[in-house]
Amino acid sequence: MGFKRARKEDQIKLRRQEILRAAEQLFDEGGLDDVTFSHIAKQVSFTRQTIYTYYQTREEVLLDLLGQRLEHFYQSLDHLFPPDELLTREAFCARLAHHFIQHRMTLRLFSLRHTVLEQNVRYENLVAFNRIMLKVFPEVTRILRHQCPSVSEETFDMITFTMIPYFASIYPILEPHPNQLKAIYEALGHQEQEWTSEEVLIASLKVMTAALTFAADAQAAPKDAGK
Repeated sequence: MGFKRARKEDQIKLRRQEILRAAEQLFDEGGLDDVTFSHIAKQVSFTRQTIYTYYQTREEVLLDLLGQRLEHFYQSLDHLFPPDELLTREAFCARLAHHFIQHRMTLRLFSLRHTVLEQNVRYENLVAFNRIMLKVFPEVTRILRHQCPSVSEETFDMITFTMIPYFASIYPILEPHPNQLKAIYEALGHQEQEWTSEEVLIASLKVMTAALTFAADAQAAPKDAGK
C-alpha cells in the first residue's frame, strides 16, 4: 500500500506522536545533536519532507515533547499527593525528590528550555507551551497550600516565582559530568562526602520550602514538646 497523506485529526495526532517518540529516543540515546529531521525520518513511517508539515525545526519537536511530559508530570501529582494526606516537610521533600528522579527525561529537556528549545520556534508554539506551564506550577502551589494552610499568599507567590528556575537546575544535579565532579574535588583540595542525587534533591527542596510551615509538622510539635 502506498503512502497516504494524513487528513483526519486522529491521523495528524498519530503522526505527531510518531515524530515525538522518534525524537525522544534519539535525544535519550545521543543527546541534542542526534535529533535531526534526517534521523527522525529513518524511524517514522513517512518522509522527511512530511515532517515539515508538522514541525519546522527540531526545537519545535522537542518543545512539544517537553510540553507533553510536563502535562504527565503535573497530572501524576494528584496521585502522588492525595488530598486526604498531610505530610511532614521531610516526607514531602523525599516524595517529590523521588518523583523528580522518575521524570529525569522531563528535567533534562527543561534544562534546555531557555538556552535552546525556545530560541528557534514559532510564536504559536511558545504560546501553546506556556499554556501547559501555567497548569503545572499552580498545581504544585495548590498541593503546597493544602500541606501548609497557615502560610501567607505572599510566601506562596515567592515559592512559585522561584520554582521555574529551580526546576530548570535539577537535571545537572542528577547527571553531573565526571570531569565536573573531578574538577570540583580538585579545586577543594579534598574529596567531599559523596551524596546520592536523591539526597541532594531532598536537601535542596528542604531549603526551598524553609519558609513554609507544614501542617503535619505543626501537629507533631506539641506532642514532641510534651515528651
